[in-house]
Order: sequence, then structure tokens, then C-alpha cells
Amino acid sequence: MRRRLPLAMRQEIRQHWRLWNDRLNGISFDHAKGAVEQPCSLGLTQPIMPSDFFESKLANITRGAALLDGGLIGINQNWSFWHRVSRPNAANGFLPGRNIVKGKLVARSGGGLCQLSSMVYHLALLGGLTVLERHPHSLDIYQEDQRFTPLGADATVVWGFKDLRLHNPHPFRVCFGFSVERDRLVGELRSEANLTARHVEFVRVRLERPWVQVNTMVNQRLQVSTVYEQKQGLQVVT
Repeated sequence: MRRRLPLAMRQEIRQHWRLWNDRLNGISFDHAKGAVEQPCSLGLTQPIMPSDFFESKLANITRGAALLDGGLIGINQNWSFWHRVSRPNAANGFLPGRNIVKGKLVARSGGGLCQLSSMVYHLALLGGLTVLERHPHSLDIYQEDQRFTPLGADATVVWGFKDLRLHNPHPFRVCFGFSVERDRLVGELRSEANLTARHVEFVRVRLERPWVQVNTMVNQRLQVSTVYEQKQGLQVVT
């Protein structure tokens, strides 16, 4: 029965279920925006690589960056990607772009936002934020010279089904800053007090092809292990 419902309807149902479940469990998210005095700022810069639907991807990342820019996370508060961005549809300023769906590349509204969520995840690791929810991509579709971020630093987001959620364990507020400068995505994690960057490594472990495992190490401690199926050269299904 569920599979007969349109994807947009299933996403809406799932999103409402998530909201109800959060309320039931007393889970809330900080929605404040603003600036913090920043004795410390951790930053990342990534190229926005050419791809199918490149102009749409660039527009979606730019729109998403504007919605996330200045997002505060208070002391002991939680942060959610979708609570900040909201539904990635045309009414919210998003265009159809490239997405991985059931092992295929297809055009879906909001395509490209995973680069933005992946940067948030990487900044969270660097800044010692607690990762409450993160979903890796099921496939690794990139050649080495096509990567905008290390394999293992990704965090896919799917409206209603997959979110990126963080918690601020520090005794001070932190704030995300994002901008798009031509074909580059620039992100920062700013803080009200000194914040020492964690040492983050993404260590590959060879498995039987086409599989690869990545161990995410933070200050030389294992954070998470992720296994990907490598499928380079996929084409968008129209």
C-alpha cells in the first residue's frame, strides 16, 4: 500500500510522524539565528564540481546555504538540517537536481543539498559536536579527481526519511556560517569561546570489490565505520 502512494505523499506522512515522535520524546531543536562573538572559527572550503544539472545544484546549494547561515545552537541544544531548511520544493526556492534513489541517479527537487549537509557533518566532527543522526550515501559514485569531500565525510539527507541532527555539548553557543563564492562552498563553525579543532581522519579499509569501508577517526578514536558500494560512472536516468 505504501509503495502505491506518491513519493511526495510518503515523505509528508513520514515527516509528520517524525514531528509527532519528537514531541512524544521531548526532543526539540534550536531555531535561533544570529551571530556569536568568535574567538574561534573552524572552516572548510569545497569546490562545487561540474555535474548533471549543475546550475540547479549551484542554485540549491546557494539557497540551502542562505537558510543555514547564522544558525545558532545554544548550550545543550539540538540542531536539525530539515528543521532549518524545511521542505526542498519549488515553493521553498529549490530546483530539480541529481539524487541517488534506489541505486540510480535521478532528478529530484533539492538535488545537491547533500554537499551542504556533508559539510555540516564534517564541521560538527571538527568542532566536537555530538552527532545524533547521520546517514551515509549507499553508493560511492565519484572518481578520486571528482570528490568535493573525503569519502566518509558525507551525510545524505532525504526529506521525511533521513535527517542530519546534532547536539551542542559545549558550555557556550556555536553558530554555523555558510556562503557560496562562485563555484565554491565555504562553511564555518563559530563559537563564543576557544574551540580546539579535533583531528579528523577518514581511513579506508580494503574489502572485496566493489565494496570499501571507511573508518572515521576523531582524535585517533573510532567514531563510526561506513561501508560503500563503489559505482563510478553512473548516468542520470530520465
